[in-house]
Amino acid sequence: MEGMVEAIKVFGIWKVEKFNVTVDKSIPGELDRFWKEVQSGRLKPQEIIEKANVLLNTGMLEMWDLIKGTSALHFNATDTKIGIGDDATAAAATQTDLIAATNKTYVAMDSGWPKTRTDDGALGYGVFQTKATFGTGDANYAWAEAVVKNTNASSLKCLCRAATGWGTKTSAATWVATHTITLS
Repeated sequence: MEGMVEAIKVFGIWKVEKFNVTVDKSIPGELDRFWKEVQSGRLKPQEIIEKANVLLNTGMLEMWDLIKGTSALHFNATDTKIGIGDDATAAAATQTDLIAATNKTYVAMDSGWPKTRTDDGALGYGVFQTKATFGTGDANYAWAEAVVKNTNASSLKCLCRAATGWGTKTSAATWVATHTITLS
């Protein structure tokens, strides 16, 4: 063991892209049209904010349980959601979820998410990425905290939490939250 200098690093980064456009996700095809405009370059975010986060103890334990095969509660497209709340308490590993008492919203993954290296070669090895679009009717209040949560009733565990300070979203805007965990 002497002379070993490499260590595994694990970190998470949040990115929020703020678009000044309304997207009513209840209208069939509207979210797809939004993403086509973004991908074509005709629609660009007004602002992009990035913020580091804290991996939560409960989330790290769930990752180890998944690795050793003692949990079947995967962070997949069905069960994974991004949660946004309005409590600005600093993030700590001992927290278990959003702290907000009333203003908190969990939104399902966008189509094709979450992603890893095997899904999209552009991400690189050691990456797990989640993404959710918060449209016109979603989370219209101050965005002060964020989590990635497994919402399966048998789990309800969050991987991470950040105290964000991203500003206040209104119904006139669509914000996209992306979270990336990287092991290197």
